[in-house]
Amino acid sequence: MKNQEKNIVDRALARFEEETGLRLSPYFTNEKIDVVLREKEYDLKFNGEVKLLIDKAKLGLIKNQLNRFDNIPLLITWYANPENIDLLKNLKINFIDAAGNAYINVPPLYINIKGNKLDRPKNTKGITTGKFQTAGLQIIFTLLCNPNLEKNTYREIAQMANVALGTVVFTFKYLENLGYITILKNGDKKLINKNLLLKEWLTGYPVKIKQKYLLDRYQADDLDLIGKINIQNFHALFGGETAAAKMTNYLRPFFHTIYIGDKLGEFILKNRLKKNPNGNIILMKKFWNFDDDYTKDNLVPAILIYTDLMITADPRNIETANIIYEREIAGYLK
Repeated sequence: MKNQEKNIVDRALARFEEETGLRLSPYFTNEKIDVVLREKEYDLKFNGEVKLLIDKAKLGLIKNQLNRFDNIPLLITWYANPENIDLLKNLKINFIDAAGNAYINVPPLYINIKGNKLDRPKNTKGITTGKFQTAGLQIIFTLLCNPNLEKNTYREIAQMANVALGTVVFTFKYLENLGYITILKNGDKKLINKNLLLKEWLTGYPVKIKQKYLLDRYQADDLDLIGKINIQNFHALFGGETAAAKMTNYLRPFFHTIYIGDKLGEFILKNRLKKNPNGNIILMKKFWNFDDDYTKDNLVPAILIYTDLMITADPRNIETANIIYEREIAGYLK
């Protein structure tokens, strides 16, 4: 465990004891941490997961990581603001932070502390939203959506990812250095560690893809009607909750996410959309240049549907995302 992470653990445990009078004892083994509470009537063992920073977009991924633990999962972080605390509670994630905030619901133990602030701002210099920039993430997305594409020419990959040729050359070398591409004896390239690469994509997506390609938000008077339009006429595809509903029949969309090409103006006029920063229609610019098995159903690739659901921090969306992962994604990430 890195010193920075150990410092967060030490600070969070100390502040927890100050706030509650209960002592959590840490046990460090390699990269893991167990936390034990043996006081009064309590005898509880937690498996800890340390995250330097948390935000709404990462909570779905964190929830899935915690669900794999054998013992009671416990998120340990530097600071959870009030909004994130509400999201953590909604996702039923036990946590403590270095400011003394905590939520632990393990009957008979119930702790809910919210509103503590840090004594001083934490220096977050050097903590980034991932290793890859926008174009690199577009290449990763294209590779993950198209099995064995890494064997194709750089020019073909650049065209499909909608990036410059030189960016593909650089990104492939970087992927090789990071252990995501290996060179076979016959000289072919092979993409490996795909599940870890999917996490790289998820980490970078909210800021470097979603923010960059967000066109705007709009309000539709009849949300159900938007989900039924012939979207092919506008060179567009359904994503997010809309695509997930069509793919799984498991949820009712609250928002429609639509990825659109060159007919944005026509789409807005035809459907009488009104610009609204809190609107129920999210229009995104289509950032890739390939079709797959989902295109014929007017849906974006499954990995993008999964991603847009995971970053919402909504329990129902995350549950649906995991269904899509198991049905549509897991098989070709092996």
